[in-house]
Amino acid sequence: MSLPARSIKRASSWLAGALVLLACERLGDVLAQWLALPVPGAVLGMVLLLFGLMVYGSVPRGLAEVSGLLLRSLALLFLPAAVGVFFLHGFSAADWLALLAATTIGTLTSFLVTALLLRRLLGQGNAGEADD
Repeated sequence: MSLPARSIKRASSWLAGALVLLACERLGDVLAQWLALPVPGAVLGMVLLLFGLMVYGSVPRGLAEVSGLLLRSLALLFLPAAVGVFFLHGFSAADWLALLAATTIGTLTSFLVTALLLRRLLGQGNAGEADD
C-alpha cells in the first residue's frame, strides 16, 4: 500500500524544515567552538537562520510547520528545568530571594526590551509605508 503523493510531499517538506533547523543549530555550535566565541552555538544558529531567511525572502512551508510545532510544545521543553527547582533543598532563604529577584528582573527586562524593539520595528515599518 503506497502513501498518497500529497502525504509524501508534506512529509518531505516537514523533514526539510527540520533539517534546516538542525543544520543551523549544528553550524552555530561549530562556529562558536571554532571561533572560541562566548556565545552559545544555538544563538549563533538562530542568527544564521535569520540571515538565511532574510536572503530567501520568506519562510518555507516545511520550516513554518516544524517551527510551529516546536513553539506549541515550548512549555514542555521548560518543564524539566522548572521541576528541578523543587529539588534544591540546600538553598537558604537568601539564596531563594536572590533567585527570585534575578528571575523577576530578567523577565521584566526581557519584556521591556521586546516591547521597545517591537515598537521601534513596527514604527519603522509604518513610516516606510507612509512614504510610498
